[in-house]
Amino acid sequence: MAAKGKSPLKLILQLLVVALVAAGAYYYYARNKAATGLPEYTTTTVALGDITQAITATGQLDAVLSVDVGSQISGLIQKLYVDFNSTVKKGDPLLDIDPATYEQRVRQAEANLASTEAGNKLQRLNTERTKELRAKNLVSQQEYDQAVAQLQQSEAQLLTSKATVENARVDLERCKITSPIDGIVISKQTEEGKTVAASLNAPVLFTIANDLAKMQITAAVSEADIGTVQAGQTVNFTADAFPNRSFKGIVTQVRNAPKTVSNVVSYDTIIAVDNRDLKLRPGMTANVSIVVAKREKVIRVPNATLRVRMPEGLAAQPKSAAPTSPEAKKSDAPAAKSEVASAPTNSGGNRQGGGNAGGGGAGGGQRRGGFLPADATPEQREKLREVLAEVGYTPGAGGPPSQEQRDQIRKLLVERGVISADAAENTVVIRTVYRLPGGNKLAQPEAVSVRVGVTDGLASEILSGLAEGDVLVTSVTVPNASKSAAPAANPFSGGGQRRF
Repeated sequence: MAAKGKSPLKLILQLLVVALVAAGAYYYYARNKAATGLPEYTTTTVALGDITQAITATGQLDAVLSVDVGSQISGLIQKLYVDFNSTVKKGDPLLDIDPATYEQRVRQAEANLASTEAGNKLQRLNTERTKELRAKNLVSQQEYDQAVAQLQQSEAQLLTSKATVENARVDLERCKITSPIDGIVISKQTEEGKTVAASLNAPVLFTIANDLAKMQITAAVSEADIGTVQAGQTVNFTADAFPNRSFKGIVTQVRNAPKTVSNVVSYDTIIAVDNRDLKLRPGMTANVSIVVAKREKVIRVPNATLRVRMPEGLAAQPKSAAPTSPEAKKSDAPAAKSEVASAPTNSGGNRQGGGNAGGGGAGGGQRRGGFLPADATPEQREKLREVLAEVGYTPGAGGPPSQEQRDQIRKLLVERGVISADAAENTVVIRTVYRLPGGNKLAQPEAVSVRVGVTDGLASEILSGLAEGDVLVTSVTVPNASKSAAPAANPFSGGGQRRF
């Protein structure tokens, strides 16, 4: 029994010994590895996938057709026939205004009309008698002319009285307000017993939406993105009321009227929405994602591979591989023509070290070409310099232009006829990635120039330069790197290793 009681203690001691030996081995391994100075790579494998490039915006859901129903007359609301969400047909009664005052006006106008008709009849008889007397020379011509004029005045008064009766009857009919369209009442701004005061304008009493099964979104798209939006594009959007559900729509119209809010210019984009299940309601805020480009089963890489900063001398010289897909091969010819050779955008190209710290497809590495074709004329280059100054970009100062600046430059060049729209859309972007031959982390990385297509912000399409299965570097850590190995040292790091 005593021997059995000591076995758990021996087991604990054995486990402690094993843990100490493992810790010592790891410490010895890490110390030797740090002494060798071998870099450590974080890698990813190139694979096929789908890329969807989209722009985001916000908008408001509304009915395609909605009508504000008001009153053209004043009076006390006597009866309401509808309420919120009531379904109505064209001509259905909505409310009644007390008709007593307008009935009295009709009776008064009819009485005035009867009096005028009697006076007109008497005047007509007097004129006929005067005419007969004039034929016998018993009255003067002046008396006859005066009788004719009085008859015409009486007839004019008769027309005025008839018009007054018609106006009184129209106002009486307006005491019954009916629906102008088929639809549903989405807003009611009155109650029984209230008084409608229609003096200078017609107060809105109801808002009727024609058909909530078909709705539309009015999205405000910024001027930097509006150039890629076209009618017929697919739209995905969400509403705060349904956070776990995605809805679809289609762009039907891009309006040319600009709106400026806080110096930000935007354009209204109309998106048609199928709401046959009536889940969406007017006034909801829609978070819109407009799909401007979509690629299926293409070679894609994480954008981190485009932002790698490789320490100087660690990678081999850049290599440019052949196209990797049929689509890339087809696009080689037009892409070569659309590549540009102007100097202003070369300030950030052909370098292995730095890179643009931004996300998306505009990361570090090489950038070859700019905005003009290789055979650009001096006039085109002069206009390009004017555009660069207009958008606030100075060549050679602070690296290449931002993505927003590039989009604005292309837009202005197309608007001023310097380049065609096709050339602006087909401008090729060249980047540098670092590939490990055979996926061996002990091998020297080789720099590869690749052509980058569309991006979704997390991954980018590779048109040429890579093949499926290639292993790329996403970051590198160099043990015992000196402070001069790379700029911008982290003051909070403990030293000993440096990450690129």
